[in-house]
Amino acid sequence: MKYKPYNLKDVVKASEQEKFTVVSTFAGGGGSSTGYRLAGGKILCVNEFVQEAITTYKENYPSTPILPDDIKKLTAEDFNKYGDIDIFDGSPPCSAFSVSGAMVQGSHSKGWGQTKTYSDGKKVENIEDLFFEFLRIAKDLKPKVIIGENVAGLVAGEAKLKLNEIVNTFEEIGYDVSYKILNASHFGVPQSRRRVIFIAVREDVTEAIGLTFMNIQSLFPEESNEVITLEDCLTGIEIDREEADTLINKFVGSAHHVTWLDMPDDSKKVETGGDYHPKGHFFNMKKCSRFKPSPTITAKFPPMHWHEPRGLTIKEIKRAMSLPDDFKLTGSYNKQSERCGRMVPPLMMKAVAQSIYEKVLKPYNEISKV
Repeated sequence: MKYKPYNLKDVVKASEQEKFTVVSTFAGGGGSSTGYRLAGGKILCVNEFVQEAITTYKENYPSTPILPDDIKKLTAEDFNKYGDIDIFDGSPPCSAFSVSGAMVQGSHSKGWGQTKTYSDGKKVENIEDLFFEFLRIAKDLKPKVIIGENVAGLVAGEAKLKLNEIVNTFEEIGYDVSYKILNASHFGVPQSRRRVIFIAVREDVTEAIGLTFMNIQSLFPEESNEVITLEDCLTGIEIDREEADTLINKFVGSAHHVTWLDMPDDSKKVETGGDYHPKGHFFNMKKCSRFKPSPTITAKFPPMHWHEPRGLTIKEIKRAMSLPDDFKLTGSYNKQSERCGRMVPPLMMKAVAQSIYEKVLKPYNEISKV
């Protein structure tokens, strides 16, 4: 499978089909929005309250209305005025369930009730409750479909308690729901990124098109066993040498450099700092393999290049996220990298949205016309 670079004009052209409508909450810099647009969707409005994310979103999609408030202060009326909603989307912050956070210590609950701080100083309290704020609004909006995204750690350990609450809440507000862990690398994204996706369909819609809780799992898109390597996806990128040299100087001058010395640049697997540090330190530092998709791009630790002692440049990170080549990211390197690390890869969301349109929205619209 070959990676096919694309630009924002391709996104706009696809969105002009207006096959379905979307409202996106926790929209970030626009990763999931880009995916919905690529699938032919029209974004009615989005909600995001981190200022740097809002700035990034406006740079790329200036005509899309943005509700900049904390979702806890919003109601369904704030969204309803933008038109009839087919899909209500949300990716609530999720570090309390992350396998790289408290779970490593053996307990998700150690991360519950804490405050999350973004690179621009924005703070969010009790982040594990934000999924229920998302569903509070969905209850009153009553969209045909709800799509939620979260970290894979939500289905493991103590986090299953929250998972069960989420599933029960979907059912209580009148939706048939299914969830599945998807890996972005199975949908044309040159990155191994595992996320749990919730697909919930309003009960009258499932009844009309012949779906039940028994077969709703069929709504997830088909996965491909072919993956795109990082080397393939980065082909043709013109490296900003000044940026690359700055990243090299930053890395070489850090304590992490000791882990680089013995790392081969032709490894067939992704390496971690813990593989090389005698005490297992720097576990979160990942060195890419050019023969594999990129490891997960996180908000704090961009992966290392396989050949040079540096983190990936912003152009390289955008390709690994399957963003348009001319997608604009704002702020410092750290803020731009963070925006990507918090995004849903567009090509993965495109696959989910296309499946939902073909299997739910299109047949339901045809029935409704009869």
